[in-house]
Amino acid sequence: MSEADGTAEPAGPGPPGSVACIGAGTMGAGIALAFALGGSAATMVARRQPTLDAAWRRIEESVSLLAAAGRVSGAEREGVFGRIAGTTDLDGADLSAELVVESVAEDVAAKRRLYRAIEPRLGPATILGTCTSSLSLAELAAGLARPERFIGYHWFNPAELIALVEIVPAGATAAAVTDRVAAFSRAIGKQPVVVAAADMPGFVANRLQYALIREAYHLVAAGVCSPADVDRVVTAGLGPRWAAIGPFLSMDLAGLDVHRAVVEQLFPQLSAATAVPPMLTALASGGALGVKSGRGLLGRYDEHQVREVIELRARTLLMLDGLARQQAPRPVR
Repeated sequence: MSEADGTAEPAGPGPPGSVACIGAGTMGAGIALAFALGGSAATMVARRQPTLDAAWRRIEESVSLLAAAGRVSGAEREGVFGRIAGTTDLDGADLSAELVVESVAEDVAAKRRLYRAIEPRLGPATILGTCTSSLSLAELAAGLARPERFIGYHWFNPAELIALVEIVPAGATAAAVTDRVAAFSRAIGKQPVVVAAADMPGFVANRLQYALIREAYHLVAAGVCSPADVDRVVTAGLGPRWAAIGPFLSMDLAGLDVHRAVVEQLFPQLSAATAVPPMLTALASGGALGVKSGRGLLGRYDEHQVREVIELRARTLLMLDGLARQQAPRPVR
């Protein structure tokens, strides 16, 4: 990458040689594992040793699931672990990697403090990516000495299993940087979507997800169905269909005349609420924070149930990924 204009050398077909993941929570650990599975050397940087220990446990459990599914052999397993390192010493961490991805707290001030501390130590061609899903990239980039090498790089949990990544160029991001991050992503088996509007809150995936979730809360509050019913509608109906062909192709198959007629009748009836749903407020205010507190939208969870759910999710994602790999390319552009 040129110091003068921020351009990068064309990316080859391979993954980055080295990646640093700052933040070793759920996302940081998963991103490090995804790159290690793709052949990159990945370093996780955590603030505290317990966070790093938890990251290693998460990685070990995920690799065991991958091995059980036949995706990672015994020899490959050792290679994957050999490509991952961890440290709690941010000041001593090597940040000259081809790619640095931060996944620290969703707080503009905290991220900008981090950038001020690490930007002088980045390599001359290092790309700095943020895994934010909701913050303004313009605000995050303000104050960077080299904003042309900064980019939004939004992953999804579990990062090592979900194929989608959203790549979001900020206002000053060099086009070559966007191309390079997309190439890195494809090289490790991901399906990148480049988001054209950096100032679009939530980018693409979260806007779609939260539109559905808003309607789900509305239906539950109206007494139409229960939270468990909503999950069943998605897992037994919408989810499998959209996993195969997506919503727009589903409508093409249904017929756009039929689709238009339903839109005319249904769109005016959908929730347009902007407030936090009372159900969510009551639960969160009462300490029900989901599986991490043992109680959430669907009731109580114990450790055994949480482990079962995580394993079910992983097995299902691996099965769907295996089916996707067997499909011929679609003729749709």
